[in-house]
Amino acid sequence: MKIKVLLLGSKEACTQIQLSLRDEEISVVGSVYDENQILDEINRTLPDLILVSDTSSMSLRACHQIYLLRPRSVPVVISDSEDVNDMQRILQTGVHYILPSGLNPINLIIELKGIYSNESNRILAMDNTRTAANKSRVILIFGTKDGIGKTTLAVNLAVKLAREKNKVVLLDYDLQFGDVSSLLGADPKNTILELVQEQSNPNADVIRQFLSFHISGVNFLPAPHSPEYSNSITAAQAERIIAALRVYYDYVIVDAASGFNDISAACIDCASTILFVTEMNIPSLRNAKKGLSVLQALAYSEKIKLVVSKTNDTTVKDISNNDIARVLGIPVWHVIPADDRAVIAAANQGTPLILENSRSKASKMIMKIADAFDGPVEKIKGAKIEESKKTKQERKER
Repeated sequence: MKIKVLLLGSKEACTQIQLSLRDEEISVVGSVYDENQILDEINRTLPDLILVSDTSSMSLRACHQIYLLRPRSVPVVISDSEDVNDMQRILQTGVHYILPSGLNPINLIIELKGIYSNESNRILAMDNTRTAANKSRVILIFGTKDGIGKTTLAVNLAVKLAREKNKVVLLDYDLQFGDVSSLLGADPKNTILELVQEQSNPNADVIRQFLSFHISGVNFLPAPHSPEYSNSITAAQAERIIAALRVYYDYVIVDAASGFNDISAACIDCASTILFVTEMNIPSLRNAKKGLSVLQALAYSEKIKLVVSKTNDTTVKDISNNDIARVLGIPVWHVIPADDRAVIAAANQGTPLILENSRSKASKMIMKIADAFDGPVEKIKGAKIEESKKTKQERKER
């Protein structure tokens, strides 16, 4: 079955693109030079993809109409702009995919085939809510203390997954003192507060208009600008935002506030995986033990994965992964090495660590964690099983 592509733009641009799309699996079903005719042409040709080479206001309005009225036809915009505001303007119309105009024909065809494959799964998910829940993953980053590296993990995990061609949205649910925007070097106007003020029960279309865009490909919803507004967002609203977005994104990553509250409880309930973060020092481990006992009462144990963040404190060098697993009663899934200099430098620059210093020890481990998620669900379960076996073996050796 051929992928049906409809072209929207100037006559010259459409002609050039059509010459590039010579492939036995792709069929160009038509070209539209007048944005007002796009919906009629979609009805006539029923395209899978609409390749948009014009980013004028009229063309972007047409993209928004396609998104709302013809959701089974997917607009793909071709643009060389690197301006974040331009990207945000395009994404607010409902466009998920932006390709550079300099792609050679072979790479353009490869990209379109990949988009078609992704969107076929999305449309299937729209038809089957259960399928959507299985294909989309909600990853909750959680811990019982501040300053243990939760937000660093959340931001860099999101960036790595987005760079692997996944659709990723990052939610800053540390509603009083969230740092997601700061670590991404952004100062967005809209936050979750403006979203719920606009509509208390927003759908996915409304939510997307309030998301900010990072050049890595991550969409993110910032925390309110001021702590006193945190109580304006209810747990029910926070949960509905996750439920609406998981249909459209491969990964919904939630950076939660430390400790337990109504919103974190709602996130725990709807999370596919919970990365429970603690530092490798005695006070943090004591808090982690208390927190895990509560967390395990709220969530299935198989959802919880223990991530330990090392510190530069030489007094904890005698604490091993085996000790942590024995005390907390849960295997250590991954350990993020101490790398304070690289982490602080990236934070000060407002650049994600894996983009600022991809060779740092912490970067490499976070990329390894992302790789464990970027595949079949069984891959993550398998990692847990292997880790569990390793821990049991270590206990025997002791």
